[in-house]
This record gives sequence, C-alpha cells and structure tokens, in this order.
Amino acid sequence: MRIRIVHDGFIDHLLKIIALLLLIPIGLAGYLYYLVHSTELGLIDNQRKAMETAMTYLDENLNGTFNKMIEDIGAGNMTQRDQAKALNKSLQPIIVEAKREYPNLDLGYYWKDYDVILDGDNVHLRENFSKRRKNNFEDALETKNMVFQVFGGITENGQLEAYRPIIRDGITIGAVWASSDFKPISQKIDNMKQIVYGIITLGILFALGGTISLVRKFAGSVNEVKRNLTTISNDPTYIIPRAPGELGEITDAINQMYNKLIDVQNYNQEILTSIDDGIITVNKEQKLVSINHAACHMLNLSKDYLGLTMQDIFPEDSPFIDCVKNTLLQNKPVKDIQVFYQDSPGSHLHLLISTSLMVNVRQDLVGALLHFRDITEMVRLREDINRQERFASLGKIIAGVAHEIRSPLTSITGYMQFWNQGHVPSQKSLNIVNREMTRLATITDELLQFARPSRATMQPCAINSLVRRVVQFLGDAHGDKIEFAAKYEDELPDVIMDEHQIEKVLSNIMYNAFQSTQGKGKLETTTFYDEEKNMVGVSIKDNGCGISEENLGKVFEPFFTTKSKGTGLGLAIAREIIEAHKGFYEVESTVNVGTIMTIYLPIAERGDKNG
Repeated sequence: MRIRIVHDGFIDHLLKIIALLLLIPIGLAGYLYYLVHSTELGLIDNQRKAMETAMTYLDENLNGTFNKMIEDIGAGNMTQRDQAKALNKSLQPIIVEAKREYPNLDLGYYWKDYDVILDGDNVHLRENFSKRRKNNFEDALETKNMVFQVFGGITENGQLEAYRPIIRDGITIGAVWASSDFKPISQKIDNMKQIVYGIITLGILFALGGTISLVRKFAGSVNEVKRNLTTISNDPTYIIPRAPGELGEITDAINQMYNKLIDVQNYNQEILTSIDDGIITVNKEQKLVSINHAACHMLNLSKDYLGLTMQDIFPEDSPFIDCVKNTLLQNKPVKDIQVFYQDSPGSHLHLLISTSLMVNVRQDLVGALLHFRDITEMVRLREDINRQERFASLGKIIAGVAHEIRSPLTSITGYMQFWNQGHVPSQKSLNIVNREMTRLATITDELLQFARPSRATMQPCAINSLVRRVVQFLGDAHGDKIEFAAKYEDELPDVIMDEHQIEKVLSNIMYNAFQSTQGKGKLETTTFYDEEKNMVGVSIKDNGCGISEENLGKVFEPFFTTKSKGTGLGLAIAREIIEAHKGFYEVESTVNVGTIMTIYLPIAERGDKNG
C-alpha cells in the first residue's frame, strides 16, 4: 500500500505556518544569545582595559617604595597602624585623582609588609578583608602577573576585580587593585532582552493567528474520520467516505487496511477451524477471547463462554487454570505437560498441554494462548506396548533364572545318582555339591532382592562421607593393584537416601570398575552438584577394557554379564535402588579406553524427614 502525498493542500500550508512559528523564536533566540554574548564580552573587555589603565596610573604615580614614603613623611617611629594611616593619607591625592578619571572604579593599593589595603580612606582602614581578595593578592604577588576575576555573574550584584603586583628593583612590595560592578552592563543587557522578547512574542502571535483557522478546519475533518472509525468498528461492511485534501488519502488507506485485517481474520479463523488441536486464547484478566471448534468438541464447550473467566468455566482444580495463571502472572509458559481431564463421570481424556505468552507489535503483554492435544489413543497404545515389553522382560528373566539354576542342579544331580549306585561320597565331591548349593542360595537371594527390594529408610545424608568410606574400603583391599583417586566438591547439599542401599550400589559399581582394569590402571571417583538438574552426582571413571556399543544398553539388565562366574544381577539391583531413590544413571564407555558411570540422586529439601 502506497500513499501519494500532494503538496498543495491545506496541510501543506499548515506545516509551513508551523515551521515559520518555530523558526521565528529560534532565530530570534539565537540572535539574542549572540547579541547578549557579544555585548557582555565587549563591555567586560572595555571595563578590563579601563581597570588596566587605572592600575597603571596608580603604579606610575607611586614614587619609590612604601617604606621610603614612610621615612619621607617622618612616620618611622610610629606604630604599625599609625604608619599605615599616614601612608594611606599620603596616597590619598593619587587615588582621588585616579577615581576622578575613572569614576566607575574602586581603586587602591595593597601593602604586602603590613597586609593592609590602602584606598585613601582613613576613617575605615581596611586591615581586614575577605579571604577571596587575600588569595587574589597572593596569586598576583606569587606569579607577578595580573589577576582578573569575575564573581557573582553578569548581574547587578556581580563584580569584576583586577590585581597587579608592584615591583621595585626586582622586589614585589605590594599590588594595585581595581574593581567594578556589573550594574550598568546588566541594565543594558536587560533592555536588549526586552526588545527581543517583544519581537518573539509578536512573531508567535502572528504565526498562531495564521494557523488557528487551518487547525479548526483540519480538526473538523479529523473528528469526522473519528466518527467513521467508530462506525466501521461496529459494522465491518461500512466504508469510510473520502475526506477532503490529504485526509482523503488517509481514509482510503484505512479502508484498505481494514479490508486486509478482515481477510486475515477470516483466514486465521479458517485455520483454527480446520486443525484438530484445541486452541483457547485469553486476555490478561484470564477471560476467553477465542476458542476453536476442536477445543469446543474436546472440552464440551461453546462460543457462549467467550468473555467469561477461566474460573467461571473450569473447576477450581482444573490444570488449565494453573497453567494459564502461571503463564500470565509468573511468566512461566509450560511445554507438553500431560494431564488427565474428566469433564463427566466415565469420560476422561489424556491431554498434552502447552501455553505461550501473546504480545503485540510493541512487545506489550496482551494475553496467553492455551494449546492442547488429545493423546488418549496414544497413551493406550503406549500402555499396550509397555505391557508387551514387560511380558518379554519376564520371559528373559525366567530364561535367565532357568539357565543360572540348571548348571548347579546338573552337578548336584550327577553326584546324587553316582552316590545312589553305592559309591561313597569323597570330600572333594561333597565340597563341590556344597559350593553349588551355596551358588543356588546366592542366586535365589539376589533374585528375591531384585524382585522385592528391601524397604528403604530415607533420610538426609552427606554423600561425601559415604563415598569416602567406600573408596577407603576398596583402596585398603585392592590399593596394591590399581591407583584409587577421589575428588570431593565442598559444601554439597545433603542427599535424601538409604545410606546402606546406596553404599551397596557404589560398592558394586566400583568393584566392577576395578575388575575391568584387570588389576592395573586407575579408578577415579568424583562428587559434584548439578545445578541444572538440582541433583548431586557421583561419577566413577576407570581406564579398563570398556564396554562395547552393543552391550552398553544391556549392562543394567538382569542376568546380563560378560564374566564367566557372574550372575548379572548386581547392576540390575543397583538400577532398582537408584530408581527407588528417584534418581537416574548415565554410562559412557569406549572399548580399551575406559568407562564413566555416573549416578544422580535428589537433594534433601528443607523439611525432609526419615522415610
């Protein structure tokens, strides 16, 4: 959409008048600044030159030094104060003559030795003066240069002061000074400001008068457009009549834009109607703004619910309310949360819920979108698959039990038949039978522990202490064969666990790692806190033979073992214990490089008690 701008309408004239209105005060303000600034600098420079000339006059008319003048007037035996008064009186004619030549200046001398200002006035001998003037005298005497200072600004109360050292025979004996106020300068500047401000005021009044008529006409056209906008918001079929001038192009653009918005709305409505997922949108007050056909069908709702709040539509314990509230109030959208929804007795659905925030083009929050999908059939299919997998696993376990029991039973049966034939049992055969019976008992105990683990006594425990104890035990037993190393992260949070069962898990995993090194190498144990998982981890790393890729996923399955005398139930029992603790494990391994086995356990939250 393109808008063609015509430059001969009343808006163009309005813009020119407004530009003129802005340029007049801006130009005059600039002129005022330049004029005032130039005047200030010029007047200050003139005053400064006059002060320099006056101080030169005082310096040139001072014959000799102050001490010599004291001797000439016969005041050498007087007190210091009387000497200053006598000297002040002697200098009075010079100062009076200088003031007559420069009537707007205050002039005088400064006697360094007696630290007194001599201005020809013996009534008030100026022995005490401001620290500011004292510092200026000292700067002039120290630098042997003229010192100028403006204080109080260029106002009626402001002043310009000058100080110049008096040097006789290379020695600084004092200074001459002059001062002048800015009252005359300030009055001249104020007069100029009044003239310029008057010109600015006339310019503004002229510009305003020229624009008022155009603004009134423009405002009338704008109000007409506003009324038409109110009409079009209630009647989408209404077309705004074309306004005069440039506003006509605006009304044409509004009509085009509104038609496009209606087309986009219809297009979105068709999309929402055709998809099978439920879509509900709410505003910031959690009131329903829109709901598509699929959502109405799944939740048994209707369009009549539009405008109602989520609390008015759904029960208080509905997952929809919590998800929308967390999204809007806490800025915590949810992603693929599976919930169980029951709209009536005997009718329930498994839904997969997601939410997201809705913002406008200015990134302001306007509401939230609730998206849900019916996965009831998928859940039922998954349950059927899990049931079949459990039956398959049960078959493997039965086959494993049969295989493990058959070997010792074969040996025992053979010896029993041999003895029934009248042979006397030897000590060796009795030992073999006893060993096979023990093996059967061990398999039975491990199988029972795997099928029915003992009840865990859950309580907060320090994982570092437990790991340190297990590493110490294995190090004492096998430290002469491989190197045992451990790294413990400080200040780990407590873990909620059954200490005896987790000790069994760690011992089993570490012993398997030791066996994989075949009596040479290194076993390293590390404890740490995973902030992302909010869990404590124990990592057991070895540089043994490793696990092949095809066996990596089987090491925790019952009766899987690569050892000639193993039952394959140790790691399976460890897995059952870890999962009972609501933890999980990870395994990384490379053949002939080593294996890293890590278990994660939940931390003990505040308030956890013995389980």
